[in-house]
Formats: sequence, C-alpha cells, structure tokens
Amino acid sequence: MPSLLCLRVLTLSEYDNIVELPNSIGNLIHLRYLNLSNTGIKRLPSTVCTLYSLQTLLLAGCWSLFELPADMRKLINLRHLDCSGTQIEEMPVQMGRLKSLRILTIFVVGKSTGSTIGELRELSHLGGKLSILKLNNVVDGTDALQANLKNKKDLNELELAWGSEDADHSEKVRGVLDKLQPCMNLEKLTVKRYGGTSFPNWLGDSAFNKIKVMHLEDCHYCFELPPLGQLLALKELFICKMKFLRTLGPEFCGQPFQPFQSLEKLEFKEMAEWEEWVLSGSGGPKFPRLQELILKQCPKLRGNLPCDLPSLKKLIVKGCGVLHDQRATATTNTSTSLNYNCLEELEIEDGCQTGLLSLLETKLLSNLYIRHFNDIQCLPNINRLKSLILSNCPTLLSFPEDGLPTSLTSLDIYRCRRLEFLPHEMLAQLTELDSLTLWNSCDSMRSFPFGIFPKLTTLIIRNCESLESLCLIEEEGAVENLSHLNNLNIEGCPNLVCFPQGGLPTPNLTQLCFSRCEKLKSLPERIHTLTALRLLDIRDLPNLESIADDGGLPPNLRYFTIEHCERLRASSSSVGDWGLQELVSLEEFIIGGRGNDEILETLLKQQLLPTTLHYLRIKELSTLKSLDGRGLAHLTFLRSLSIGRCDSLEFLRGEALQHLTSLQELYISNCPSLQFLPEEGMPPSLSYLHIYKCSGLEKMYQNKTGQDHWASISHIPCIRINDEVII
Repeated sequence: MPSLLCLRVLTLSEYDNIVELPNSIGNLIHLRYLNLSNTGIKRLPSTVCTLYSLQTLLLAGCWSLFELPADMRKLINLRHLDCSGTQIEEMPVQMGRLKSLRILTIFVVGKSTGSTIGELRELSHLGGKLSILKLNNVVDGTDALQANLKNKKDLNELELAWGSEDADHSEKVRGVLDKLQPCMNLEKLTVKRYGGTSFPNWLGDSAFNKIKVMHLEDCHYCFELPPLGQLLALKELFICKMKFLRTLGPEFCGQPFQPFQSLEKLEFKEMAEWEEWVLSGSGGPKFPRLQELILKQCPKLRGNLPCDLPSLKKLIVKGCGVLHDQRATATTNTSTSLNYNCLEELEIEDGCQTGLLSLLETKLLSNLYIRHFNDIQCLPNINRLKSLILSNCPTLLSFPEDGLPTSLTSLDIYRCRRLEFLPHEMLAQLTELDSLTLWNSCDSMRSFPFGIFPKLTTLIIRNCESLESLCLIEEEGAVENLSHLNNLNIEGCPNLVCFPQGGLPTPNLTQLCFSRCEKLKSLPERIHTLTALRLLDIRDLPNLESIADDGGLPPNLRYFTIEHCERLRASSSSVGDWGLQELVSLEEFIIGGRGNDEILETLLKQQLLPTTLHYLRIKELSTLKSLDGRGLAHLTFLRSLSIGRCDSLEFLRGEALQHLTSLQELYISNCPSLQFLPEEGMPPSLSYLHIYKCSGLEKMYQNKTGQDHWASISHIPCIRINDEVII
C-alpha cells in the first residue's frame, strides 16, 4: 500500500512473540524510527541496512538477539542505536562510518572479524551513556588509545567492562585502562571485571570534578583502591567483589583535608578478604555528608565502623559476622562511640554485632530491621521507633522491659519462635500500630487479643501453630478499635478453632483470607454483615463444613476463591445458600482442589454463578470429566476462562460457549485427557487461546492436523501452544 511505504515511525516494542522481521521491511524507505525493544527478535534481516533514512533503531531488551546485520555501516543517518540488554557478541565492521551517531548505548569489541575499539575514534559526537564491553579483545594500550575517549566531551556515563572469562592481570590490562581515560565532563563511571593489580592514576584524579557516581565491580586482583576521596563531586560509590583487598587505608581518602565531602551513599558488597578499615586520624569527619552506608557479605571485616558520621540516616550491615563483635575483636578498641545522631534506619543481618546495639537508642531512629541476630535474649530499650522487623532470631526471648515505643506503627516478627508476645498491658500502649505480622513466631501464644489496637488496619498471622482463638477482649472500646481493620489474613494455624462469638465486628474489612487451618470447621458467624468486604480467600481448610449458612456471602464481594475444602457440603440447597447469584459486584471466581468437583457441578447445573462475572478459574479438580458449557451460557460478561490441572477432564462441551459474547481469553493447561476442543466452535469474540502441557490437544492442533477441528479455532487471532505462537 502506498500509504504504508511512506511510513516514518514503526513501534513493535513489548511483543515478545515477534522473533523476526520480513525482508520487505526494506521497502519502508522513508522509515526514520524503528522500535523493537523487549521483543523476541532473533535476527534483523539485511534489508534493514537499506533504510538509509533511519535515524533511530531501538533494540533494548532483545535478549535473543546475538548479532547485528553486517552492513550496518550503510545507515549513515543513524543517530540513536540502543542495543542494551541484548546478547550481541561483537559489533559489525566499519561502525566508525556512522558519524551521525549521537547515542550508542553499547559497543562490543570484536576479537577478529568484528569492529576493533579504534572504530570509536570517528564517532566524535557520542553523548549520553556508552558501555564498552569485552575489553579483553583490545590488543594493548596503543590500541585502546585509538578510541579517543578523552575527547568525547558529550559523554556523561561510561562503562568499561572486560569479559566474564578469567581476568588477565598483566601490565597490558592496566595499560588498556590507562589509555581509556575519559573526558573530564564524565558524571558516572563503571569499571567491571578489570584484571589489573592496581588502578591507573587518572582514576581518582581530582580533575574529574564532575563525577557523581562510581561503580568498581569484580576487580578481583586489585589490592588497594584509588584515592577516591579526592573526587569532590562524588555522591555515590559502589565497590563489589575485590577479593584481594585486605586493608582499606588512608590512601582511599587521598590528600584533601576533608575527603568525600559530597559522598551521600557508600556500599561495599562481597568483599571476601577485607579485614580492616583504617582511616587517618587527621582532619575533620571523613564522610561529612554520608547519608547511607551499606556493608554486605564482608565476613572477615573486624573492628569498628567510622565513628563520626554526622549525616548518616541509613545503615545496613549484612553478612559481617565479626564486625563490632567484642569477642572477635578483643585486641582492638571497641569502646569508640558512634556519632550517628541522625540515624533513622538500621538493618542488621547475619552476625553478632553487639556493638551496634547502642545505636538502638539513637533519638531519630524510626526503622529497625534485625535478622539472623544470634546470642541476644532481650532487646534493649528503643526510643521513637515507627517500624520494627525481627526475623530469624532463635535465642530472642523477650521485648524490652519497658515495652515497645508507643510511636510504633508497623511490627513484623518472623521465625522468632521462643519470643514471648507482649503482655496485655504493654500491647494496649501501642495506640498507633497500623500493621502487625506474626509468622512462625511466639510459640507460646494460644489466643490473640482481637480489638486491642485502636488503629490497626492489617493483621497477618501465619504458621503460629499454638494459636487456638481470636479473642475479643472485654474492654470498653474494643469493638470500636476494630473499625479500622481492613485486611485479615490467617494462614497455617492448625489449631485455630474459635472466632469471637457473633462474628467479626470489623465493618470496614475489605480482605479476608483463611488458609491451612486444619481444625477450622466454619467461617466466622454472620459473614454477610461484612458489607465492605471485597476479597474472600478460602484455601486448604480440610475440615471446613459450611460457609455463609446464616445469611449468605458478603454482598459486595469482587474476588472469591475457594480451594481444597473437601468437607464442604455440595448439595444444591447448601451452595444455593451462599447467595452467589445476588453478588452483583463479583468479578473473579476461583474454584479448585480436593473435594470441590461437586460444588462446581452444582454451580454450573443450577447456573448459580452471577452474570457479572469477568474472570473464572477452574483448577485441580481431579475427578471432573466433563465441563458443560450450558452452565456458563448466562455469563455474558465473562472475559477470561482458565482451566488447569484437571487430570480427568475429557470433554469440553461447547454449544453454549458461543453465547459467551465477551470472552476474550481461554487458558487450558495440564489437562492431559482432553483430546479436542468443542466442534461447535469458539465465541467469535475470542482473541487469545493458550494451550499448555495438554498432550492430546497438542497432537490435534499443533500441526493443524484434523481440518474439521482446526476450522473451529482458526478464526482466533492468536493461538499459543506451550511457548510457541502458531498463528
């Protein structure tokens, strides 16, 4: 079509089923912008290189793309080429001829047939971000000098990365990095997998007064860091996997009286042999503006952190087992006090950093996360905490003697089985608590005091094996206290049998979930009075015998799930009492699991599902042999139907499926006994059919065998069998 040939912009991004372009793409001679980002494209046809007007080619996130067309040099008007997130192994030859390029996100140095790094010399107008990959293919420093990075004044981000194979730590590698010195305008520098034993002099030179971010990653053989304290504009520094570095000394700071004067975030990660952090004693604070300090997986680091961090707001220490451990640092001075008066967030994990416990009394501390903390039985007093997370503290027995701060709004406790839950009088002081999670914790707790927190909105109790009841406390205002609760989730409490008598006095509850409570026989009474409830999720309740027998389900439900409740009554009268037909707001219904086959059959036989339903999921019904479409015919608003893991399903009777005039998506998975789809055909509205791990259907439809059967689905625009799109 003439109008198509005049096309200037073509965007196909996010279509992961697109694996190739037709050769006819070359006919779009006026095309200036082509976006194939995040597609499944595996190759570009050579005719792309005849699009001489093309200015922008976006290939970001094309993980299946391993090469560019050989004649890329012909696209002389190309200004923007984004190949980030691809698997391109080397650049085509003569890339230096693309002198109009302004943005080139990656350049992969070729080993023999591809472009050498010298091709970058001619690309003098490159700006933005450039990643030069596979620098191990550069011959020597003289070869690297040909890239002329020093004169690329528009570059503000540069990544220099060697290959993933064993790093070459010869003098040649240091010479390559030395000659790749960038322009002084650079704002962000990343060096990855550099194999030299030391860094060149330019890295850390104070003349680079615009660098704000620096990452040094996998530089295994370097035994010391450059004087990065001299970079006056540096705000963020990330150092990772320097396995030969044992001591971080004064050379890290350099010559300034006040090093790192702009640094706001400092992170060390996976420094396997790092043992000491020694700072010079002269001058003022070494990190006067540091707000965030992160240490992760530095198992040999001992001694103290910098003692004077006046601006620090966030401290994370993970996997640093001997840092601040007084037993492991008996020969060092551990009495140095930490000046972290602005600290707001503290996260300690995997260790015995008893020296850091003094920070819990910092006046501004509002968020505390303690995980895998050994040899502590009682938490010290905490001042103004708002959020507290305790996880995997096997020896922790009790909270602070004075209780938790009344300012606390969020409390999460995971795998602290020996911890005694707070006594009643201390719980009553938590008047600001908004969210409470108990998970595999507080084994001695048999009853939870329902209604004690006046502002609680979320209550999650999981895997608390001793819990037997939710008990409404007999105090004035207890019922009113529950007016804010909107999310109640009880899971994995096998001994839970009792709810407050008369039901849950939670008028604003919007989400209610019960799962893996083996002794539970019924849901809370008068569940129909929960008029604000939007989501009801019932799973793995093997002894549940009834739901909603005293008034039906909550009238404004939107999402309803029932799975693996094998003792539920399946008689039409009992299921009819649920009042599903009256749920005019219900959009999604999920049913499946042991014993629920008869419930589904009753629902379909009596057409008890509400006509407003948009999404229906049927799963794990082991005895279901036939699904009669007549029970679905009244669901004229149904958009999506999913059938999965129904091993015995043999027939999908579909004469009534054609009445589902809104059905757009049909998913059928793990139904090995299903041999074919309804011969009567599918609804004309159906736009997507996905068949997954259904051996009978695969045999029938994958190769379009059986023309009569194929004709019944051939009108569907997109048919996917397993991971292959076949139409």
